[in-house]
Amino acid sequence: MTDPDHPDHPDNAAGPAGPAGTVGSEPAGERRPSGLRNPAGSVRATGGVTLGLEAFVVLFALAPIAKTSGLTAPKLVALLVIVVLLIVAASTLGRGWGWWLGGVCQVLVIASGFLTPAMFILGIIFAVIWAAVLRFKRTIASAG
Repeated sequence: MTDPDHPDHPDNAAGPAGPAGTVGSEPAGERRPSGLRNPAGSVRATGGVTLGLEAFVVLFALAPIAKTSGLTAPKLVALLVIVVLLIVAASTLGRGWGWWLGGVCQVLVIASGFLTPAMFILGIIFAVIWAAVLRFKRTIASAG
């Protein structure tokens, strides 16, 4: 292993990404403390995936709700409105109000537990996940 261009050479501690002190194409002086190339994009993607998953879970919860507690028209409309709001929130996280809408959606999902009790459980689970995403957002914002 005497070839200095070989990725396993001791002078290339970062491996194929580049010599020690660089990440990809970034010079050593421009490294971000978070280690992410696009911290804001990573946070938006995490929030968007979380809200999108929540929208699917609420949508797919309609079938068991119909079998167990009965799915009346008002319940169906309320839950579909929540699904649409979750999708809108996921797609607008690039704007400041998208994050607030995501928080409002968490409250709405928990409140939908008054329509069908199973939604209390789903709402609380996703509210805890949303709180973790917001903490991740704050951590990345303070580091980057």
